[in-house]
Amino acid sequence: MTSRILAAAVAVTLAIGALVVGAAAALASTVNKTVSYQCDFPVLGSWEVPVAYTLDIPDSAAAGARIVNGDLSMVALLDKQLVSALTLVQVAAVNGTATVDITAGHGGAVATFGMPGFVIPQQTLPMNEMLLQIYGSVPSMVVYHQGGVPITTGQEIVLRLETRQANGELSPLGVIDVPCMALAMQDRTLKVVSVAGNLANQPGLGNQFPGGSLSKPLTYSCVFPQIGATDVATTWTGSVPASGAHGTRVQPTLTVTATVPPAFATVLRNNNAAKVSGTGRVDVFSTYDWDGMTLGVPSKVPSVPVPPAGTAMTMTFPLAMPSFSIPVAGSIASAAGPGFSGTLTPLKANDTGTALGAFTVPCTLKPGQNPALGTITIT
Repeated sequence: MTSRILAAAVAVTLAIGALVVGAAAALASTVNKTVSYQCDFPVLGSWEVPVAYTLDIPDSAAAGARIVNGDLSMVALLDKQLVSALTLVQVAAVNGTATVDITAGHGGAVATFGMPGFVIPQQTLPMNEMLLQIYGSVPSMVVYHQGGVPITTGQEIVLRLETRQANGELSPLGVIDVPCMALAMQDRTLKVVSVAGNLANQPGLGNQFPGGSLSKPLTYSCVFPQIGATDVATTWTGSVPASGAHGTRVQPTLTVTATVPPAFATVLRNNNAAKVSGTGRVDVFSTYDWDGMTLGVPSKVPSVPVPPAGTAMTMTFPLAMPSFSIPVAGSIASAAGPGFSGTLTPLKANDTGTALGAFTVPCTLKPGQNPALGTITIT
């Protein structure tokens, strides 16, 4: 049974390979791990659910270099009795989203990241057991001194399922939240990444202040096709909590809005593009008393029309910012990291591609600015 759901997880990984944000590093290897959870379904009760994880993780990295993880695919095995219980309440298909915990450590400290926005594609309930597919993007990481970085599955997965009847309408169960907690006495380790090399310079934290709502302008140098390096004005908006308790979840919310100079829109128009969308990775640097880590947070860039000549284009990068939980008291200082990037795909009015194809725009934070996003006090 375990080998079957692992095989299904590998198949999901191959199917979504084209969706990966940035290719995994050459030294990465595929990790397969099955972890059992106790999942609480409203009305239907508590059920044991094995979940197979498949993820590409680098074996090693240099201090200060990016640890680029592949997308994470998961397959949850719903047994025949659970499928029958769902069928009895008129559920014929499910789809939804999930928040998935991953735990990472370095320098003796550990944090659990609750990664939002995982996709549960619509799936029809079979006659017997069901292999429920779940997939999503995992942040990249940068650490700045040598040592192992253990990466493990977290304690919790939360499924938000839309349960639907055969006619497509919501079932009597409606939209349900299904919290799943890992059973005890399991090895949840995915990999320990070996980080070697000399101590690398950490990004700056700027002039820190207590967390709260923010609207922060920052300028980046971005390299666009055909026009090269160009300054781009951005605004970071959202909120960073001022405080939280150890062992509980703290949830920042961040969005980066970039005002792209008219020259880039000219390049798009010259290639018959009518709109552009894509994915992104936005760096957020944090220190937790002891150490610093940069997370490359995934983002989906909504489609925007190409504006008229002489007009700047506004692109939005809503960060899929993970919640995090710290096991002991301390303080967490956060700042805009050293860069961000967008992998963009321009399309013509008929939704076909342009001669530009898909391309990546790397952006580097210009020096001399205050990147501080706020400090969280953990009690």
